[in-house]
Amino acid sequence: MRQDARSEVSETTAEQVPPGRDRRPRRGKLLLIIIVAILLLVWGGRWVYFRYTHVHTDDARIDGEVITVSSRVSGWLTELNVIEGDIVTKGQVLAQVDSRDSLLQQEVLQSKLRSIESQMAVVRAQFGQVDAETLGKVQSDTNRLVAAEAEVSSLEVQLKQAQFDYERARELTAQKWLSQQAMERARTTLQQAREQHRKAIAEVAAARGILSSASGSRRQLQVLEGQVLVLARQADEIRAEMKRKEVDIADRTIVSPTDGRIVMTFVRKGEHVSVGQRILMFHDPSRIWIEANIKETDVGLIEPGMTANIRVDAYRGLKFEGKVHRIGQAATSKFALLPDPNPSGNFTKITQRLPVRILLDEVDPRLRPGMMVEVDIAVRNR
Repeated sequence: MRQDARSEVSETTAEQVPPGRDRRPRRGKLLLIIIVAILLLVWGGRWVYFRYTHVHTDDARIDGEVITVSSRVSGWLTELNVIEGDIVTKGQVLAQVDSRDSLLQQEVLQSKLRSIESQMAVVRAQFGQVDAETLGKVQSDTNRLVAAEAEVSSLEVQLKQAQFDYERARELTAQKWLSQQAMERARTTLQQAREQHRKAIAEVAAARGILSSASGSRRQLQVLEGQVLVLARQADEIRAEMKRKEVDIADRTIVSPTDGRIVMTFVRKGEHVSVGQRILMFHDPSRIWIEANIKETDVGLIEPGMTANIRVDAYRGLKFEGKVHRIGQAATSKFALLPDPNPSGNFTKITQRLPVRILLDEVDPRLRPGMMVEVDIAVRNR
């Protein structure tokens, strides 16, 4: 009975399951496994080949010339014309520091300068007046002295002639050839010539004294010239101070040194800023690059001019290309604020990294300094 039942069950099962149907799922699974294995093998081969022909790093970021604009003067910030994200052009006014006190000081200096210039004008007028007066007097006294000296020279000749006539008359009188009256006349003439000569010499001395006094008056011109020189030096000092004030006033208007975009502002309108205090930061979006930190074991494979593929973390679907521009001359660890001198003697070797600068072929305005990127540098398929 049992054998008959088993035979009936087997016959029923054979009738319900068609022949060959249980082998098809096994073949499909095997085919799927083979396809997946081939895809994995291809992907792995491409990955291995890519890693062999490229240097990859994810320790890279976008960098640029971020400029910090600081205040050269201290004072209250009266204007702040930009906010973060604004595009600015070269020469555009960014901020304004209160300049009222500087303008008042400049007006005081201008008043002092005008006062000194007025004093200089008065002294120069005195100089011209004294010069005109003393010059005419000196010329007149000089002419008088010349005339007196000429008179002395003339009387010296007359005195010599009178002396000669007197001596001749005395000899002739002694020989009885000339009367006593004639000799007395010769003596009188000699005495008159002597008196006139002495008078002329006194007049020369007096003329020289008068000329010396006039020359002393001319020395007053030197005093006036000294006063003008002192006032001129004071005026130069005030002009220099005015120029410094002009620079101070100009520094209170803070302008953009170049084209760019505002990154951050550090102060608000109405706050007090001091000398050297940061006001804002901005950068030029057209002047950015990639700063990649490459392992020292891979730096030997890299040369300037190699092509680099760049993927930005913020924009996964975008890819950029660039060229290696420069390789750093020192490892990044040398620039650490707290370098490790290894005083304990324990040593763990760590692969260092060197900075590599990559210039983008095309600059996208969406790229901003500080964004993280991944870089692949082609080193063996050039």
